[in-house]
Amino acid sequence: MRLPCEGTDPSLDSTMSILAPGTIRRTGCRPLVLILAILPMACTSPTPDPDMRLVRQIDHIKLVSGEARGLFAVLTDTLRLPVAWPMTDYGGFVSGGVAIGDVNLEIIQTEEGAPRFTGFALEPAPLDEVLTELKARGIRHGPPAPYRARQPDGTMQTRWTTVSLPEVSRDAVEVFFCAYTHDVPARRRSLRDALQALHGGPLGVVATEEIVYGARDAEAMHAAWERLLAPASDSLGRWSLSAGPAIRVIRADEDEIRSVVLGVRSLAEARRFLEDHDLLGEVRGDTLMLKGMSMALVEAAPLGASR
Repeated sequence: MRLPCEGTDPSLDSTMSILAPGTIRRTGCRPLVLILAILPMACTSPTPDPDMRLVRQIDHIKLVSGEARGLFAVLTDTLRLPVAWPMTDYGGFVSGGVAIGDVNLEIIQTEEGAPRFTGFALEPAPLDEVLTELKARGIRHGPPAPYRARQPDGTMQTRWTTVSLPEVSRDAVEVFFCAYTHDVPARRRSLRDALQALHGGPLGVVATEEIVYGARDAEAMHAAWERLLAPASDSLGRWSLSAGPAIRVIRADEDEIRSVVLGVRSLAEARRFLEDHDLLGEVRGDTLMLKGMSMALVEAAPLGASR
Protein backbone atom coordinates (compact mmCIF):
# COMPACT_ATOMS: atom_id res chain seq x y z
CA MET A 1 0.00 0.00 0.00
CA ARG A 2 1.38 3.41 -0.98
CA LEU A 3 0.26 6.29 1.21
CA PRO A 4 0.15 9.94 0.12
CA CYS A 5 2.71 12.35 1.55
CA GLU A 6 0.64 15.44 0.87
CA GLY A 7 -3.03 16.33 1.02
CA THR A 8 -5.61 15.04 3.45
CA ASP A 9 -4.91 12.06 5.65
CA PRO A 10 -6.81 8.85 4.74
CA SER A 11 -9.96 8.47 6.81
CA LEU A 12 -10.56 5.51 9.03
CA ASP A 13 -13.21 4.25 6.63
CA SER A 14 -10.80 4.36 3.68
CA THR A 15 -8.19 2.53 5.76
CA MET A 16 -10.65 -0.17 6.65
CA SER A 17 -11.71 -0.57 3.02
CA ILE A 18 -8.28 -1.81 2.00
CA LEU A 19 -8.12 -4.43 4.75
CA ALA A 20 -9.63 -7.89 4.67
CA PRO A 21 -13.08 -8.13 6.30
CA GLY A 22 -12.81 -8.59 10.04
CA THR A 23 -9.18 -7.41 10.31
CA ILE A 24 -9.97 -4.48 12.58
CA ARG A 25 -12.00 -6.63 14.91
CA ARG A 26 -9.30 -9.32 15.17
CA THR A 27 -6.17 -7.15 15.50
CA GLY A 28 -7.37 -4.01 17.18
CA CYS A 29 -5.00 -1.12 16.44
CA ARG A 30 -2.24 -3.01 14.63
CA PRO A 31 -3.18 -1.69 11.14
CA LEU A 32 -2.86 1.88 12.46
CA VAL A 33 0.55 1.08 13.98
CA LEU A 34 1.66 -0.34 10.64
CA ILE A 35 0.54 2.82 8.86
CA LEU A 36 2.40 5.04 11.29
CA ALA A 37 5.54 2.97 10.83
CA ILE A 38 5.40 3.14 7.05
CA LEU A 39 4.43 6.80 6.72
CA PRO A 40 7.82 8.36 7.66
CA MET A 41 9.57 6.10 5.16
CA ALA A 42 7.14 7.02 2.37
CA CYS A 43 7.53 10.75 3.04
CA THR A 44 11.31 10.89 3.43
CA SER A 45 12.82 13.57 1.18
CA PRO A 46 15.81 12.70 -1.02
CA THR A 47 19.20 13.54 0.44
CA PRO A 48 21.11 16.31 -1.41
CA ASP A 49 24.21 15.21 -3.29
CA PRO A 50 26.82 17.94 -2.65
CA ASP A 51 29.01 16.65 -5.49
CA MET A 52 26.35 16.64 -8.22
CA ARG A 53 26.59 19.39 -10.83
CA LEU A 54 23.10 20.18 -12.05
CA VAL A 55 24.29 22.58 -14.76
CA ARG A 56 26.68 21.54 -17.49
CA GLN A 57 26.84 24.95 -19.12
CA ILE A 58 24.77 27.76 -20.58
CA ASP A 59 23.15 26.45 -23.76
CA HIS A 60 21.70 29.57 -25.36
CA ILE A 61 20.95 33.20 -24.62
CA LYS A 62 17.64 34.81 -25.54
CA LEU A 63 17.47 38.19 -27.26
CA VAL A 64 14.21 39.75 -28.45
CA SER A 65 13.88 42.45 -31.09
CA GLY A 66 11.22 44.09 -33.21
CA GLU A 67 13.72 43.80 -36.08
CA ALA A 68 14.84 40.24 -35.44
CA ARG A 69 15.38 39.33 -39.09
CA GLY A 70 17.48 42.42 -39.72
CA LEU A 71 19.57 41.79 -36.62
CA PHE A 72 20.00 38.15 -37.62
CA ALA A 73 21.30 39.32 -41.01
CA VAL A 74 23.80 41.72 -39.39
CA LEU A 75 25.19 38.99 -37.16
CA THR A 76 25.37 36.28 -39.83
CA ASP A 77 26.09 38.31 -42.99
CA THR A 78 27.98 41.40 -41.81
CA LEU A 79 29.73 39.85 -38.80
CA ARG A 80 29.83 36.41 -40.49
CA LEU A 81 28.99 34.41 -37.38
CA PRO A 82 27.82 30.81 -37.99
CA VAL A 83 24.10 30.12 -38.30
CA ALA A 84 23.02 27.69 -35.56
CA TRP A 85 19.54 27.54 -37.10
CA PRO A 86 17.78 29.85 -39.59
CA MET A 87 14.91 32.16 -38.71
CA THR A 88 12.06 29.70 -38.25
CA ASP A 89 8.36 29.96 -37.39
CA TYR A 90 7.69 27.45 -34.60
CA GLY A 91 3.99 28.20 -34.44
CA GLY A 92 4.04 30.18 -31.20
CA PHE A 93 7.19 32.17 -31.92
CA VAL A 94 9.76 32.99 -34.61
CA SER A 95 13.47 32.73 -33.87
CA GLY A 96 16.89 32.12 -35.37
CA GLY A 97 20.15 31.05 -33.76
CA VAL A 98 23.69 32.39 -34.10
CA ALA A 99 26.76 30.60 -32.75
CA ILE A 100 28.98 32.79 -30.57
CA GLY A 101 31.50 30.25 -29.30
CA ASP A 102 30.35 27.50 -26.96
CA VAL A 103 26.88 29.04 -26.71
CA ASN A 104 24.15 30.10 -29.13
CA LEU A 105 22.36 33.42 -29.31
CA GLU A 106 18.64 32.97 -30.00
CA ILE A 107 17.10 36.01 -31.70
CA ILE A 108 13.34 36.12 -31.18
CA GLN A 109 10.90 38.26 -33.15
CA THR A 110 8.66 40.59 -31.14
CA GLU A 111 6.12 43.10 -32.39
CA GLU A 112 8.34 46.06 -31.61
CA GLY A 113 11.20 47.25 -29.45
CA ALA A 114 14.97 47.58 -29.43
CA PRO A 115 17.12 44.48 -28.96
CA ARG A 116 17.32 43.31 -25.35
CA PHE A 117 18.41 40.16 -23.58
CA THR A 118 15.56 38.42 -21.78
CA GLY A 119 17.09 35.28 -20.34
CA PHE A 120 19.16 32.18 -20.95
CA ALA A 121 18.83 28.42 -21.00
CA LEU A 122 20.98 26.04 -18.97
CA GLU A 123 22.01 22.63 -20.25
CA PRO A 124 21.18 20.17 -17.46
CA ALA A 125 22.73 16.92 -16.40
CA PRO A 126 20.26 14.06 -17.09
CA LEU A 127 16.94 15.78 -16.46
CA ASP A 128 15.35 13.10 -14.28
CA GLU A 129 18.38 13.19 -11.98
CA VAL A 130 18.32 16.99 -11.95
CA LEU A 131 14.65 17.10 -10.92
CA THR A 132 15.36 14.74 -8.03
CA GLU A 133 18.30 16.84 -6.87
CA LEU A 134 16.32 20.09 -7.16
CA LYS A 135 13.79 18.60 -4.75
CA ALA A 136 16.57 17.45 -2.43
CA ARG A 137 18.06 20.95 -2.36
CA GLY A 138 14.66 22.57 -1.86
CA ILE A 139 14.93 24.58 -5.09
CA ARG A 140 11.57 25.52 -6.58
CA HIS A 141 11.06 24.72 -10.26
CA GLY A 142 8.33 24.37 -12.83
CA PRO A 143 7.06 21.09 -14.26
CA PRO A 144 8.82 19.63 -17.32
CA ALA A 145 7.30 21.22 -20.44
CA PRO A 146 8.08 19.26 -23.64
CA TYR A 147 7.94 20.94 -27.05
CA ARG A 148 6.64 18.50 -29.67
CA ALA A 149 6.74 18.99 -33.43
CA ARG A 150 5.38 17.03 -36.36
CA GLN A 151 8.03 15.16 -38.33
CA PRO A 152 8.10 14.69 -42.14
CA ASP A 153 6.60 11.21 -41.70
CA GLY A 154 3.65 12.71 -39.83
CA THR A 155 4.61 11.51 -36.36
CA MET A 156 4.96 13.84 -33.37
CA GLN A 157 8.36 13.99 -31.68
CA THR A 158 9.62 15.82 -28.62
CA ARG A 159 12.31 18.28 -29.68
CA TRP A 160 13.19 19.66 -26.26
CA THR A 161 11.91 19.90 -22.68
CA THR A 162 12.15 23.00 -20.51
CA VAL A 163 11.94 23.43 -16.73
CA SER A 164 11.55 26.92 -15.32
CA LEU A 165 13.76 28.12 -12.45
CA PRO A 166 11.88 30.92 -10.66
CA GLU A 167 14.45 31.39 -7.88
CA VAL A 168 17.07 32.70 -10.35
CA SER A 169 14.56 34.36 -12.69
CA ARG A 170 12.94 37.78 -12.49
CA ASP A 171 10.20 39.58 -14.42
CA ALA A 172 12.67 40.70 -17.10
CA VAL A 173 14.96 37.65 -16.99
CA GLU A 174 13.86 34.06 -17.61
CA VAL A 175 16.29 31.31 -16.62
CA PHE A 176 15.39 27.70 -17.30
CA PHE A 177 16.75 24.25 -18.02
CA CYS A 178 16.50 23.11 -21.64
CA ALA A 179 17.09 19.44 -22.41
CA TYR A 180 17.26 18.62 -26.13
CA THR A 181 16.72 15.23 -27.72
CA HIS A 182 19.54 15.65 -30.27
CA ASP A 183 23.28 15.24 -29.62
CA VAL A 184 24.02 18.63 -28.07
CA PRO A 185 27.82 18.22 -27.58
CA ALA A 186 28.28 17.12 -31.21
CA ARG A 187 26.23 20.03 -32.51
CA ARG A 188 28.12 22.46 -30.30
CA ARG A 189 31.50 21.14 -31.51
CA SER A 190 30.38 21.52 -35.12
CA LEU A 191 29.38 25.14 -34.60
CA ARG A 192 32.56 25.92 -32.67
CA ASP A 193 34.61 24.43 -35.51
CA ALA A 194 32.65 26.55 -37.99
CA LEU A 195 33.45 29.70 -35.98
CA GLN A 196 37.13 28.81 -35.87
CA ALA A 197 37.15 28.09 -39.62
CA LEU A 198 35.83 31.63 -40.13
CA HIS A 199 38.53 32.95 -37.74
CA GLY A 200 35.73 34.37 -35.62
CA GLY A 201 34.48 36.55 -38.47
CA PRO A 202 35.74 40.12 -38.93
CA LEU A 203 35.46 40.74 -35.18
CA GLY A 204 37.69 37.74 -34.43
CA VAL A 205 35.23 36.25 -31.93
CA VAL A 206 36.87 33.54 -29.85
CA ALA A 207 34.16 32.73 -27.29
CA THR A 208 31.46 34.15 -25.08
CA GLU A 209 33.18 35.04 -21.82
CA GLU A 210 30.30 35.72 -19.43
CA ILE A 211 26.75 36.87 -18.84
CA VAL A 212 26.47 39.82 -16.46
CA TYR A 213 23.24 39.55 -14.48
CA GLY A 214 22.19 42.70 -12.63
CA ALA A 215 20.04 42.25 -9.52
CA ARG A 216 18.45 44.71 -7.12
CA ASP A 217 18.83 42.19 -4.30
CA ALA A 218 22.26 40.92 -5.21
CA GLU A 219 22.67 38.97 -1.95
CA ALA A 220 19.49 36.94 -2.49
CA MET A 221 20.34 36.34 -6.14
CA HIS A 222 23.85 35.25 -5.20
CA ALA A 223 22.50 32.78 -2.65
CA ALA A 224 20.02 31.33 -5.17
CA TRP A 225 22.72 30.78 -7.79
CA GLU A 226 25.06 29.32 -5.19
CA ARG A 227 22.50 26.64 -4.28
CA LEU A 228 21.79 25.84 -7.92
CA LEU A 229 25.40 25.74 -9.12
CA ALA A 230 27.01 23.95 -6.15
CA PRO A 231 29.60 22.47 -5.97
CA ALA A 232 30.92 25.16 -8.37
CA SER A 233 32.40 27.97 -6.30
CA ASP A 234 32.15 31.64 -7.11
CA SER A 235 34.84 34.27 -7.24
CA LEU A 236 33.46 37.70 -6.35
CA GLY A 237 30.02 36.79 -7.62
CA ARG A 238 31.26 35.00 -10.75
CA TRP A 239 30.73 31.28 -11.40
CA SER A 240 32.80 29.47 -14.02
CA LEU A 241 30.98 26.39 -15.29
CA SER A 242 32.41 23.21 -16.79
CA ALA A 243 32.33 24.85 -20.24
CA GLY A 244 30.97 27.91 -21.95
CA PRO A 245 30.44 31.38 -20.49
CA ALA A 246 30.53 32.21 -16.81
CA ILE A 247 27.68 33.80 -14.87
CA ARG A 248 28.38 37.03 -12.98
CA VAL A 249 25.90 38.60 -10.56
CA ILE A 250 26.24 42.31 -9.76
CA ARG A 251 24.20 44.82 -7.82
CA ALA A 252 22.02 46.95 -10.11
CA ASP A 253 19.05 49.31 -10.04
CA GLU A 254 17.00 46.88 -12.13
CA ASP A 255 16.82 43.11 -12.46
CA GLU A 256 18.15 42.58 -15.97
CA ILE A 257 20.90 41.08 -18.07
CA ARG A 258 23.36 43.97 -18.16
CA SER A 259 25.57 42.56 -20.88
CA VAL A 260 26.82 39.50 -22.74
CA VAL A 261 30.61 39.65 -23.03
CA LEU A 262 32.43 38.25 -26.09
CA GLY A 263 36.16 37.63 -26.17
CA VAL A 264 37.89 38.67 -29.42
CA ARG A 265 41.42 38.11 -30.74
CA SER A 266 42.23 41.79 -31.20
CA LEU A 267 40.23 44.64 -29.73
CA ALA A 268 41.92 47.11 -32.07
CA GLU A 269 40.93 45.16 -35.18
CA ALA A 270 37.39 44.69 -33.90
CA ARG A 271 37.11 48.43 -33.25
CA ARG A 272 38.25 49.33 -36.76
CA PHE A 273 35.68 47.02 -38.31
CA LEU A 274 32.85 48.30 -36.11
CA GLU A 275 33.74 51.91 -36.87
CA ASP A 276 33.88 51.23 -40.62
CA HIS A 277 30.42 49.65 -40.53
CA ASP A 278 28.82 52.11 -38.10
CA LEU A 279 28.33 49.36 -35.52
CA LEU A 280 30.47 50.76 -32.70
CA GLY A 281 28.59 51.82 -29.61
CA GLU A 282 29.99 53.10 -26.34
CA VAL A 283 33.69 52.58 -25.53
CA ARG A 284 34.30 51.78 -21.86
CA GLY A 285 38.02 51.60 -21.34
CA ASP A 286 39.11 48.19 -22.64
CA THR A 287 35.54 47.23 -23.54
CA LEU A 288 33.67 47.94 -26.76
CA MET A 289 29.88 47.88 -26.96
CA LEU A 290 28.03 46.88 -30.11
CA LYS A 291 25.76 49.69 -31.26
CA GLY A 292 22.14 49.32 -30.15
CA MET A 293 22.56 46.26 -27.92
CA SER A 294 24.16 45.26 -24.62
CA MET A 295 26.87 43.10 -26.17
CA ALA A 296 30.41 43.87 -25.04
CA LEU A 297 33.74 42.95 -26.62
CA VAL A 298 36.92 42.37 -24.63
CA GLU A 299 40.31 41.03 -25.63
CA ALA A 300 40.62 37.31 -24.95
CA ALA A 301 43.14 34.51 -25.33
CA PRO A 302 42.55 31.94 -28.12
CA LEU A 303 40.48 28.85 -27.39
CA GLY A 304 42.47 26.29 -25.45
CA ALA A 305 44.69 28.89 -23.76
CA SER A 306 44.24 29.88 -20.14
CA ARG A 307 42.30 33.09 -19.60
